[in-house]
Amino acid sequence: MGKEDAKWHWGEGLKYAHELLKSLLIINGAAAVSMLTFIGSTKLLNGPIIVGMISFGLGVAFAVLAMLGAYLTQLHYGNAEVPSHNSSIWRTAGVFHNVTYAAGLSSLFLFGAGIASVGWGAFIVSSAPKDPSTAMQMAYLAL
Repeated sequence: MGKEDAKWHWGEGLKYAHELLKSLLIINGAAAVSMLTFIGSTKLLNGPIIVGMISFGLGVAFAVLAMLGAYLTQLHYGNAEVPSHNSSIWRTAGVFHNVTYAAGLSSLFLFGAGIASVGWGAFIVSSAPKDPSTAMQMAYLAL
């Protein structure tokens, strides 16, 4: 593979990574908005649903951190003139690279944790008694 082919593949890989980071931001943000809608319509709130909301919010924050890390990684790689692994700019780029991976995986993990937590909260809500006063007491106790 020639130098031009390698550059093309590098560019395509960056496009996929960029789309993945945008997807993490969108799925966590959409989940948080849908949970706000759910809470507003059911008027029932319990601990697992609150934890799910926090997980989705943190997932958005980590997705943004991953995007910032990706930008800083590419900025440092682009500013490095000679690909010497002893160069401080390459080490700094490597740190940002690892931060990007960690933040992206954390965002994905938080999405999964939010889904599990909200599922548990929905199970609690669905198994609550139909009497509104008892249901509110159970929702309060679940906190």
